[in-house]
Amino acid sequence: MKKSLFAICLLMGMPAYSVEIPMTIAVLRGVDKITGRVSTMQAPVGQRINFGHLTIDVEKCYTRSPEETPENSAFLSITEQKSNGAVAEVFTGWMFSSNPALSSMEHAGYDIWVIGCKSNPVVSVTSSSETNVSVEVPTDDQVDNTNDTEIVSDD
Repeated sequence: MKKSLFAICLLMGMPAYSVEIPMTIAVLRGVDKITGRVSTMQAPVGQRINFGHLTIDVEKCYTRSPEETPENSAFLSITEQKSNGAVAEVFTGWMFSSNPALSSMEHAGYDIWVIGCKSNPVVSVTSSSETNVSVEVPTDDQVDNTNDTEIVSDD
């Protein structure tokens, strides 16, 4: 009895840890401060996208399970192509969707922040030999025939 009571007390005192789920696409929002244009961008992890004079490289993107407090975090490297051809580092670090001001990019012409993280849907298929195979199925809005990154404007 004492052992079970001790085990219950021990388990109740343990802190809850959230599990970060890796995702394949970072959803970013950007503002061109000069024109006032607001754009929502889908940036695949490991690929570069351009927003104005900025190049955004998403290295990691994580989310939490639906049962936990909503949070998305992305590790971004953002550089700017200057008019003289030089490349300047603007931001490198983690951004969080729940608190954009915690780690924000400071730039005179642009604002970028993380909206969320998502993945391509994965369908599990079972063959006759009972081996599971996972296949990524892109949705219609993820298909891009021009090989350019799609930027959706919220005008």
